[in-house]
Amino acid sequence: MPPPVPMDEPVEDVLFHLPPVLMDELVEEVLLRLPPDEPAWLVRASAACKPWRHILADPGFRRRYREFHRTPPVLGFFDCDARFIPTSSLLPAPPDPALPPSCISLDCRHGRALFADYGKDQPTFDLIVLDPLSLKGHQSHVPFPVEDSFRFSAAVLCAAQGCDHHGCQGGCFFVALVATDDLVEGVTSGWLYSSETRVWSELTSVHHPNVKCVSHLAEPSVLVGDALYFNADGIIEFQLGMHRLSMFEKPIHRNGHLMKAEDGGLAFAAMVDDDTNLIMWSIDTGLDGAMEWEKLRVIDLKTLLPDGALWIPALGYGISSWPGIFLSASAEGTQVIFVSICTGFYMVDLKSGRAKKVSRDHRRGEKCFPYVNFYIPAMEEACTSQGQ
Repeated sequence: MPPPVPMDEPVEDVLFHLPPVLMDELVEEVLLRLPPDEPAWLVRASAACKPWRHILADPGFRRRYREFHRTPPVLGFFDCDARFIPTSSLLPAPPDPALPPSCISLDCRHGRALFADYGKDQPTFDLIVLDPLSLKGHQSHVPFPVEDSFRFSAAVLCAAQGCDHHGCQGGCFFVALVATDDLVEGVTSGWLYSSETRVWSELTSVHHPNVKCVSHLAEPSVLVGDALYFNADGIIEFQLGMHRLSMFEKPIHRNGHLMKAEDGGLAFAAMVDDDTNLIMWSIDTGLDGAMEWEKLRVIDLKTLLPDGALWIPALGYGISSWPGIFLSASAEGTQVIFVSICTGFYMVDLKSGRAKKVSRDHRRGEKCFPYVNFYIPAMEEACTSQGQ
């Protein structure tokens, strides 16, 4: 502690002797509370003055910022054609070299995105793992595990032991793949790729006449604990620890999306009735060990979207149409969903009830792949300028 200041000194001298550390601590507490879904706020704060920039550039602040907010924000999404559409401002430019134009999106998780390159010059698919926020746009190419043409779904996830997945991009990863052989009806197989060994491990195939991967354009998987879940004709469970596949039925036989429930368990969401009500089910294990679906909640999405967003203006006879809502995706680990309607593409936070228009040219009915991650741009800027 500094020596006591005599009380007969002028006020200016008393302020001069006050320790500046206290002020930095207070500023840091304020900066920790800037919303992670808008990186531009951090950039503006870093431009305010050098002391603030030094705070934001400190690696310890980056760690505390992630620990304080805990849940990574949704920064954007990839459409089916592997184009990234940001939902936040001031994200980095697309990486160079860019992805091949023949890529399709497969999955996003733990700061990485997974794509399949189906170029005409290739006999099989080539899988690509991309770190979108890397300054160099780091890509890893993963060979397809089989030579035949399969209907498949795939997922990417961090392979680091004990990682909290708040800032794990750039490390080792797994790619999980499930596929249905068109030549052998009712047989689904699984493989797990490790970036450390660069080897695919094959799982035991399972037989189910009513469950198969729909196509390579399947929607994202959901990670719950140590299991990945794929939404096919039914639901495919990929148990990572035991390297085992199993299958069970959906709560209803119509289009829907797998997502995480608020308690961290597996949930299923689908549009029903007049295509504006979203119904969510959660999975539970019964006394006999069987999987059972229970209705969790019903949400009227038209009450969350802007007034008049669902109505197409009259073009001829003064009659407006009501095309309904299409559920495109859910962001894993959050209560955020993406829906497409006639007037645009919206990101809806089911927890806060807020809706935000994020695109106008997104094709109605097209699926998307939300990208969830922390991004602190002031850190990179401070490092490149050597803290000046």
